Amino acid sequence: MYRARMRHLFLLTSGWTVLAVGLLLLPVPVPMPFPVAAVLMLAGAAILTAHSRRFRNGARYARHRYGWLSRGVETVSARAPESVQKIVRRTRPDLIERHARRRATRAGI
Repeated sequence: MYRARMRHLFLLTSGWTVLAVGLLLLPVPVPMPFPVAAVLMLAGAAILTAHSRRFRNGARYARHRYGWLSRGVETVSARAPESVQKIVRRTRPDLIERHARRRATRAGI
């Protein structure tokens, strides 16, 4: 139990750290051979999506709220490996839409 909790805490900390470093490198005007900041941000998001329910819910909400973001993620994931497609499936905004429909039918709208 203790070992699993420590592993989970380590993964959450490393995910947030990688994401933060990616965000910090985003405005750096130094030319790089590939977009390091984007790669770090995606890696951090992948770690957090796999291990944080709050991050997944936040990603679902962002994809629900901003349709262009959801369409872009779906377009990129169509060419991505299966592991990336699994992460994208876990953040689909279908759950939020289903919950909103259920609330509307209960309210009699």
